This record gives sequence, C-alpha cells and structure tokens, in this order.
Amino acid sequence: MRLRLLLAGVGLLLIGTLVMVFALVNWTGASGVRDEQMHAERVWYAQSRHHYRIVIRQRTRTGVCEQDLEIRNDRVQTVYLNQCAQPPIWTVPRLFSWVRQLGQPAGLCYPSSLQCTCRVSTHLQVLFDPQSGYPKQVLYEWGLRPNWESMDYWQSLVLGTDRVDCARRTRGGVVEITVVSFMPLP
Repeated sequence: MRLRLLLAGVGLLLIGTLVMVFALVNWTGASGVRDEQMHAERVWYAQSRHHYRIVIRQRTRTGVCEQDLEIRNDRVQTVYLNQCAQPPIWTVPRLFSWVRQLGQPAGLCYPSSLQCTCRVSTHLQVLFDPQSGYPKQVLYEWGLRPNWESMDYWQSLVLGTDRVDCARRTRGGVVEITVVSFMPLP
C-alpha cells in the first residue's frame, strides 16, 4: 500500500512537470503562425489588390480538387473551374480568415469534458508568398492524442485503470490548400 502511494506521489510530480512543458510548447507554436500571418496581411493589404485570378488545389481525405476563380473586390466574380464539392469561396481575405480560425487552440476533450483522457490535437503549417503576402500553402492536420495535461489520463496510467487508446478512437484528418497560381488583373 505504501509503495502504491509513493508511486502515485512521484507520478503526480512528473505530471506537473510535463503539464508545464507541454503548455509551453503549445503556446510557442501558435504565436509563430500568428506573427507570420500579421506580417503577410500587412504585405497583402499594402498592395491594394482588388482584382486577381487564383487557382486553388484542395486535398482532403476524400480526394483532390481544384478551383479557378476570378476575384474582384473580395468577391468571386467568375468561376472558370470548380471540381470541388463545395461552393467556390476562396478569396485571399477568406484564406487569411480560415488560417486565423485554424490557429485557435483546440480545447476539446474526449470522451467528454468530464473525463478528458484524450484531447483534440492539431497541427497548422502555413507558407505565405513573400512578395504578395497571400497564404501560398496551408496544411492542417488533426486527431486525438493522450491528454498529458489532464489528471484523468495520469490517474488511469498510475492506478492501472482502463486507459483510452486515443489514436484508435479517430482516424484524424488532413486538409491542404495550395495556391497553384495567382495572377493580378487590371
């Protein structure tokens, strides 16, 4: 019994250290994309591009598709090609907005908010065009991971109760948006 209590105490100390390390890692990753995006938006809006043609390739679990759009004053003016099973909505400001939304920290718990053994895990990688500022490529991945920041996960580990295998609970997913071509129009 004493050994079990000693192990539980050591486990809780380890948990506290890991929580601090993972919180720091999550915090620093999100701020890098935000800083890059703020700079890219300043570059984009300083050029006052109101009329352009953009070809976007979208890759998801269901396949790859392309949209070829003419944009005027942040609205889709002409659709030259739409192979995607969604409306043609991709303007540069909408891409910026989508990246900003994806950059919000994921706080969802699994299987429920009362027992947070797993956490929604996301990864966002964005490349901005250095001359024009628009998001040239956006890669967004998600899935479930063990929630090292929650006592629920560590209690199940230390006390030997039934743990949830987070990786098997979801297939996760990937969305990749690539600007294949961008052409300013008069």
